[in-house]
Amino acid sequence: MREKYWRESVIFTSYSTAYHMNDRNKLIVAKDWILKLANGINPLDGSIIPDGDIVNNVYISRCLFYVSELLGTLPQKSNKKSKEYENEFYIKPEDIEKVTIVERTGIANFVREINKLIPENTRPISYGKILNWLMANGYLEEVEVDNFGKRKNPTASGCAVGISAGLREGTNGQYWAVEYNSNAQRFILSNIYAISEA
Repeated sequence: MREKYWRESVIFTSYSTAYHMNDRNKLIVAKDWILKLANGINPLDGSIIPDGDIVNNVYISRCLFYVSELLGTLPQKSNKKSKEYENEFYIKPEDIEKVTIVERTGIANFVREINKLIPENTRPISYGKILNWLMANGYLEEVEVDNFGKRKNPTASGCAVGISAGLREGTNGQYWAVEYNSNAQRFILSNIYAISEA
């Protein structure tokens, strides 16, 4: 009952917040939510959507990515300032040691664990920033996957540090997944300052 009440509260708050936004911010939220759904993430509470859910169907996922890209091309003029943080991303060396490491995980979940330990009013690091760094430094690349379009895939260097990718089977079809083992997670943490400054 408590879990149900919490989830309903999150949904009500999310809908209420979106309802009172101006058109530009609604567009940003819509794009963000659609992109999260396309990546198998519940946009309301950040949880991972089960493999068998309809949004993980390959055709649904491709449509969501396409719509997200279209929304990103629309004009986004606004005088409203984005949230300001007192400090750019920083995590104390002793807190890096406290980041939860698991056997295998996706980048969104791992980044969430990192941001749990940053000081208050500090800009969180985004998984996009980490992915961009991994690509710029030769650990990830974009490849064309049959029926999936362009997807990120580890290079030989990426595989060497523990990044893997491939098709996974869900009850509603196949989907492309990039995963990071415990060694890859530690590799990212060992380079977190370089990543944040890139």
